[in-house]
Amino acid sequence: MRPCSLVISNEAKADIDTFINHIYNVYKQPLTARRNRRELYRRIRELPTYAAAVGRNEYVQELFGMGARHIIYGKMAIIFFIKNDMIYIRRIIPAALIV
Repeated sequence: MRPCSLVISNEAKADIDTFINHIYNVYKQPLTARRNRRELYRRIRELPTYAAAVGRNEYVQELFGMGARHIIYGKMAIIFFIKNDMIYIRRIIPAALIV
């Protein structure tokens, strides 16, 4: 069964805000910040179409628990779980943290 529901945790939303605010405030790139927010959410919305095909990484599972998966968007990793017909976005972390 293809997952059809998508839930973004409060932690993941806070991660996105931190990432975007960093681009906006540190690099002084408001257009880039807005584009990254838009594209990150677009990538998340598309996830149900291919989430089940994403493999598991042992390191990500050690960090976030059994069943954790991830995809990369730019320099960020989107950590998610699939349960029944739901995709749960748990965190958005720097991709460099995943070895």
